[in-house]
Amino acid sequence: MDRPLPLKMRAGVMIKEIIVHLDGTPDDEARIAYAEYLAAARGAHIRGLYCVLLPEIILNLPQYAISRDVASEQMAQFKAQVDKTEEALRTRLDRLSVPYDLRRFDILAGGVEGIVANQARTADLMVVRTPYRPGFAMPGRAPEIVEAALFGSGRGVFVVPDEEPVRIRPLDTVLVAWTDSREAANAVSRAMPFLQAATQVVAAMVEDGRPPEATGEEPGADLARYLDRHGVKVELRHLREWRNASEALFNEAERLGAGLLVAGAYGHSRLREWVLGGVTRDILTRTPIPALLAH
Repeated sequence: MDRPLPLKMRAGVMIKEIIVHLDGTPDDEARIAYAEYLAAARGAHIRGLYCVLLPEIILNLPQYAISRDVASEQMAQFKAQVDKTEEALRTRLDRLSVPYDLRRFDILAGGVEGIVANQARTADLMVVRTPYRPGFAMPGRAPEIVEAALFGSGRGVFVVPDEEPVRIRPLDTVLVAWTDSREAANAVSRAMPFLQAATQVVAAMVEDGRPPEATGEEPGADLARYLDRHGVKVELRHLREWRNASEALFNEAERLGAGLLVAGAYGHSRLREWVLGGVTRDILTRTPIPALLAH
């Protein structure tokens, strides 16, 4: 009997569609620069996502009384400014070296989560900037957009660090924050194109003082075998005597000269408000290098 021909499978995961969060603030330049860098290296398409939060004008309440004529004028002025911002974004995106399209959504605050998650589900990666910074609000960083992409899409989120001027780093060395969890496993899967292209991959395990399971193997051995079958050679490192896991990872990233940190995103929803795990919040606040997170 003739044997069936083997199925032709693609080698690994590919990145062909990259979303970049845009809002008309100076942060756009950092996000666009990284999105173009990632897309150019992989022949990918960029989708700009411009979410306009519509003002909620309250009518007919005594303490907030405002005439409909005034409200209409305010809305017209708001729309004119938003149209101007959209045109400026298109002018900037026209200078890209890769193909793109720009999508604008005019929505109320309550609709952000659904729109962002829906858009991100049909992309391979979404580029954002660190949405938190201690001490003051960052209106252009839109935490709700980052959280919607992280926890609502199932896709990877590429976090650009908070630094000026923005420095595009080579992604030759990748540090994986490994724990035996669904989130970390998904992050490794989403990061596979970066891992396969890297010249050095290190999986770091921050030890919390508890003895490892008595399996007879080094912790992380299964991860090393899994990556090896995907053509990725990984070095396992155990970070001991650290009270703070984030500090351990940031220190190791600096010591390695890593260009990318890969980590699972941990959190749970409490009445539609995401309560983040400590390492996840620290990465979204002050990661020193780009980070790829996945939930």
